[in-house]
Amino acid sequence: MELKDERAEGLELREAYTMLMETDAIVRNHRTLRRELCISRMVIFILLIACTVFCAILYLQQVPNGKNNDMSKDKANETFAGYKAISQEATKRDVQTNLVAFLRIKTPESNKSILEWEAYPPDERFSNFTLLDNGESLVIPRGGWYRLGLQITYMEESTTPKEGQIHLAHNITRYSDSYPVLIPVLSVYDTVYQKKPWFKSIFSEVVHVFIKGDRVKVESQNWQLIKSGGDMLSKTFLTVQFVSEIEDL
Repeated sequence: MELKDERAEGLELREAYTMLMETDAIVRNHRTLRRELCISRMVIFILLIACTVFCAILYLQQVPNGKNNDMSKDKANETFAGYKAISQEATKRDVQTNLVAFLRIKTPESNKSILEWEAYPPDERFSNFTLLDNGESLVIPRGGWYRLGLQITYMEESTTPKEGQIHLAHNITRYSDSYPVLIPVLSVYDTVYQKKPWFKSIFSEVVHVFIKGDRVKVESQNWQLIKSGGDMLSKTFLTVQFVSEIEDL
């Protein structure tokens, strides 16, 4: 009996010790969680304060100062007035100087990709423009910005069906005495399916700067298909119009 009682007391002591240890572990875990929660709350609070200070600084920087704002407005008005005066002067100068050339194509010659032009109407005199090289070159009379408009009409009148497609290509080039090489100004490409008779009018426009004495040429890789004569508005023509001058040209 005494042995059994001792064993029972030992089990009770062991159970009490185990419960005591588990309770101590729970308490320690609870303290750790509380400590981590406090630290996280403190970090969030510090971040909120930092964000508030940063927003306040940005707001203060964006609030315009009255004196500086007035000075900025005066400077802006002065700059706008200067640009307006320059624009009016340029417009006045451009209106007084009406340099325009309207050309129509001559009948394309065989095996010649550089197109030849003539004045339209035929008795029309250019405003200081000059045609050279049998109409291949239009000489620019004055340095500045020019607007060039080019329309080329290609046509295939054959009724014989053909397969595939044909690539159309032409370009405007600039030739200068200071740089004697043809310089591309505008290149145009298109494609036509040729299963039946067809025609294609391709219009293009570009604004480019030229120096006095430059020569404008037009080259086509499909010169044999170009339609000449007839209604000018639906065929092939070239227009060159002076837009404005550049002081340093």
